[in-house]
Amino acid sequence: MYISHMVPYALHGGDPLSLFQINEFSERIRADYEKGGLFEGLIKRHLATNSHFLRLLYTPDSKKAEKEEAREIKHL
Repeated sequence: MYISHMVPYALHGGDPLSLFQINEFSERIRADYEKGGLFEGLIKRHLATNSHFLRLLYTPDSKKAEKEEAREIKHL
């Protein structure tokens, strides 16, 4: 089980043994939280100022109900 969790670290240049350093990570998170602004910084960095986005454009289908009904009748 642990090896399968280590593979992505090894493939992408990370330290595969960092998986076992949970205490160090917990201490770092606690220290950052005590400084203040931990969650605000994460929200700003990963959500608010993230330049990656996906735009979906929808067009209504006026015959959608008819198509679904025909598909259901055919299926039955």
